[in-house]
Amino acid sequence: MKISVPRLPVKLEEIESKVMMDELSLEDGSLTDVDLTSQIISALDISGGLFQNVILTGAQFERLNARDFVAKQSDFSASSMTNSSLNRAEFKNCRMTGVDFSRTTLHDVTFRGCKLDMANFRFADLARVQFIDCTLSETDFLSAGLRDVSMQACTLQKTVFEQAKCKQLDLRTSQLEEIIGWKSLKGAIIDDLQLVSAGPYLAHELGISVRS
Repeated sequence: MKISVPRLPVKLEEIESKVMMDELSLEDGSLTDVDLTSQIISALDISGGLFQNVILTGAQFERLNARDFVAKQSDFSASSMTNSSLNRAEFKNCRMTGVDFSRTTLHDVTFRGCKLDMANFRFADLARVQFIDCTLSETDFLSAGLRDVSMQACTLQKTVFEQAKCKQLDLRTSQLEEIIGWKSLKGAIIDDLQLVSAGPYLAHELGISVRS
């Protein structure tokens, strides 16, 4: 799977959060060591942007359109980015517990070393997305579209895939425990060890009784 990476300029202008909030845009700029907890941010457009050590806990993006965007060591816990669009984006070592990406388009996006437990991807459109060394416990992909998505060395526990539409979803090398919606994972790729551990759950969802 080939993913297009964010294209950031060599030099980024340091932007003050007030300027960004006033103009509702960030172009070829960076935001560092800023606390935007519980802020309501409407119609924010990012084109070539870097967030580093930015706290966005509980923030609400009424509409976010981000292209060529990188976030490092930032906190998006319980923030809302529903109905947004992310294209060529990377989240690295970010805390994202309970983040809401429902009905959001994510194309060419990488999550690396992120805590995404209880995140909401319901009805989201994910294409060419990779999760690397992430926690995805109780993460909800209900009715999401998952095309060319890989989850590498991730922890998936009670992760929800009910009614998801999968095409080339690669789960190999990840820990799979109590997955909800095995029947919706048609088209997914798992390894032989994962198949052994998944057997009881697959049998349960298919109504197969196993008796010795």
